[in-house]
Amino acid sequence: MAKRKMLFKVVVVGDGGVGKSTMVQRLTTGQFIPQKITIGTDLATYDIDIDKINVRLQIWDFAGERRFRLFLPNYSRGAIGCLLCYDITRRTSFDSLDEWYNIVKNNADNPVFILVGEKLDLADIRRSVQTYNAEKFKEEYKLDYLFETSSKSGENTKIIFETLTRLILKKKQIVN
Repeated sequence: MAKRKMLFKVVVVGDGGVGKSTMVQRLTTGQFIPQKITIGTDLATYDIDIDKINVRLQIWDFAGERRFRLFLPNYSRGAIGCLLCYDITRRTSFDSLDEWYNIVKNNADNPVFILVGEKLDLADIRRSVQTYNAEKFKEEYKLDYLFETSSKSGENTKIIFETLTRLILKKKQIVN
C-alpha cells in the first residue's frame, strides 16, 4: 500500500540573528553551519514520515530585519504552521514576539504555533529570557508548545519539526 503524501507550508519567524536559519540548516543537513543574514526569505524542504503518511514541509525561513517585515503578510498566506522564534540570550527578540505572532495570525489560515527559544547552548552563561517568561507568553497567546533548542548541538531540532507536523496532521484531522 502506497503512503499518503502531503505538503504543508510552514513559516519560521522572529528577529534577525535569533538562529532561525541555523536551525533549519541543522534540520536539513544535520550540521551546524553558521549563517549570514537572510535576505528576504530562504526556502527549504524537509520530509518526515508520520503514521504511514509522508509529509513534506515547505519551510519558509523569513528574514528578521525590520526592512523585510513588509513582505511577511504575503509570505504567511497559505501557512498551516509557524515556528515563532526568539534568542534566549537577547531579551529584545522575545519582546518583539507579539508583533511576529500578529502578522502571521492575521495573514495565515489559523496556523499551528510553536514557540522556540534558540541558542540553548548559551543558557548557562548568557540567558536573559527565563523559561517561565516563555511559558507565560505561550499560555497568554494559546500557543501549542514551547521548546528550547540549540542549532549547535542539535538538541530538540528534529522533535520541534516532528511535533509541528503531528499538530498539523491532527488539526487537519488526518491523524488522532
